[in-house]
Amino acid sequence: MTYMSPKLNANSPDVFHLETSDTSGYAVDWHAHDCHMLLLPRQGGLFLSTESSQTSHISRQSFSFVPADFAHATEAAPGREKHMTLYVDPSYVKHQGQMFGCRSFAKQVNRSGIWQATEVLEGILRLHDQLQSCATAQAFERQLPHLNHLLFEECTRVIACQQTLPPPSERQQQATLVHDIQRYVRENLDSDLTIESIGHEFHLSRRHLTRIFKAVTDETLLDFTNRTRVETAARLVSCTSLSILEVSLAVGLDSPSYLARLFKRYLNLTPSELRKPR
Repeated sequence: MTYMSPKLNANSPDVFHLETSDTSGYAVDWHAHDCHMLLLPRQGGLFLSTESSQTSHISRQSFSFVPADFAHATEAAPGREKHMTLYVDPSYVKHQGQMFGCRSFAKQVNRSGIWQATEVLEGILRLHDQLQSCATAQAFERQLPHLNHLLFEECTRVIACQQTLPPPSERQQQATLVHDIQRYVRENLDSDLTIESIGHEFHLSRRHLTRIFKAVTDETLLDFTNRTRVETAARLVSCTSLSILEVSLAVGLDSPSYLARLFKRYLNLTPSELRKPR
């Protein structure tokens, strides 16, 4: 279903509106805005579908532009994700298009696309994060319009100068998917991670999940999960005073003896031996 969701109106003194999402399970079904939209991933990945293209994956190394009144749907890859969305008043873009600096971008506002992020864009986003964490709320609000203008100007420069990123190959899509699966495993080690539960999260059959994971990483998903548990448990044993049982529970294992077997397999020593002073 398509609906209009106004982000800017006559009551707003600015031509930009910035929103930040920092959550798990983010998903918005098909909709449209009466303003242009710049989608800027900060952590994790997003799947973007538009009325003119197939679903594409957007990572922190890229950003997307969606024109006003353009139907689209977004969904986060499983696990925690963070992204910023900058909404832009179309009349501002039209007016700026009469000026030299924005003409190239103004000619392209009727098409969506994904572009490669730049070091300048990353620097502006880091500045936003630093000001938000260090400045008072009032001081940050005073600086936000300037930050929004910087984000808009850098994104429009990139759109005007760069070609859109080509659609990823099947191999690239699989590598991106496996990267998201690995991140999901690392973020949920304290859960009951099974091939079935991970497949359910990513809408993959057991056979397809195990096949692409092995093809991309040259190790099984079970080996990756167990190795990640051991690596995390080894850090907890070495750097904390948690009991071996507590360490086991922290990495999703109910049995310290099973953790000891995994230690022997991957590190050739036991948790107790690792903790002994040397």
